[in-house]
Amino acid sequence: MAVGKDGRKVYVGIIQAPGGVDVIDTVALKRVKTVPTKGTIHNAYVTPDGKYVVAGSIGGKTINVIDAQTDEPAWTLEMDLGIRPMTFNWNPDGSTKWIFAQLTGLNGFAVIDCATGKEIRRINNSDLPPGKATDPEGSDPSHGMAVTSDGKTLVVCSRLNNHLYSYSLPDLKPLGGAELSGKGAAWVTLTPDGKKAYVANPVTDDVSVVDIASMKEIARIPVGAVPKRNVTGVLQ
Repeated sequence: MAVGKDGRKVYVGIIQAPGGVDVIDTVALKRVKTVPTKGTIHNAYVTPDGKYVVAGSIGGKTINVIDAQTDEPAWTLEMDLGIRPMTFNWNPDGSTKWIFAQLTGLNGFAVIDCATGKEIRRINNSDLPPGKATDPEGSDPSHGMAVTSDGKTLVVCSRLNNHLYSYSLPDLKPLGGAELSGKGAAWVTLTPDGKKAYVANPVTDDVSVVDIASMKEIARIPVGAVPKRNVTGVLQ
């Protein structure tokens, strides 16, 4: 699910056929609408500017963009592969620039331009270094990505390689990769200052901590069984 910019709505992706995005009023605590989508929904997100809800379908192979003011479909992009996790970067005026979407069976991601609703680029994560074997565990090759708060770096999980890769923004040049001692890299979240990444490792039941500046794993934290999602919060 995703929370609207002002906190008055929650958007829930529906995986059961025929799919859709449920809109929950957080004051009334009621579902006020189901927005139809092309295909059942894996994940729903709110764009950084709060103007759109973006919902990806694995089975439908679509990215469904919803106007957050009217809760009506804005546009839909049909892809050749199922849509997995997504994240976003933004223009200097704060408007959403690109959607980064991980795809079924791809060890990498697609780049979609929000202004045109078109895919403009597809990037593969680095190949394994010599002598390294592909890890067959994990349900999809690349699952989990995030953009640092300064908008300058995109980090991307690779389950196959047990790595967290980083790319500069907006030019998308590879900056390096952190080899993880845990296995199954399934999700990544960042600290608010963008200095550390936390990667959930469901195969080894732990979380890797990565220093983004050096792209090195600096700690590995044992957690409960099969961690697949994580969130960073600040306690005050």
